[in-house]
Amino acid sequence: MGLRDALAALLLAGPNHGYQLMSTLESELGPLWETRASRVYLTLARMEQEGLITSARVRQDNRPDRRILRLTTRGRSIAQSWLDGEGPADDPVVRLAIARVVAPEDFDGVVAALASERSARLQRLRQMRRQTNAGFQPEALDAEIARTQADVRWLALVRDRSEEIVSRPRAQKKHGTAGSERAG
Repeated sequence: MGLRDALAALLLAGPNHGYQLMSTLESELGPLWETRASRVYLTLARMEQEGLITSARVRQDNRPDRRILRLTTRGRSIAQSWLDGEGPADDPVVRLAIARVVAPEDFDGVVAALASERSARLQRLRQMRRQTNAGFQPEALDAEIARTQADVRWLALVRDRSEEIVSRPRAQKKHGTAGSERAG
């Protein structure tokens, strides 16, 4: 998953702070998505250096200052393009979880774009499979075909349940639970 793109897409909903962005991903995706807070903050710092976001410090009583993050015009363009399905479709689960939260009215369109991309990929893979018979290439292609077929089936299930999925309340992060750390 492109953490930068996911964080930028979350900011499409409006200004926010790093901890809340991370909490949203953790709560929406549960145990399937975890990363270190340091990686999130490092990514946000890089995004600011790249001109994708700006930040402003906000004083808090009895707590450290909070940095409120906002997308720049360039950042908004990149985030919207990613959410709309442009660029690598490497993690449809994360893309759809974020679409559900920040753009529920566009959820069906995101599902359709991902399904279209996966179907086209499946056709390309099948064509490559017909044209190769050397080394371990057939088995490697068979594995990728099987994964892509599973994605297409899963996206069809999501499409069929989209109204129910979009209408669910946002998940809340469970405090005090420790999960395994996985690079996200």
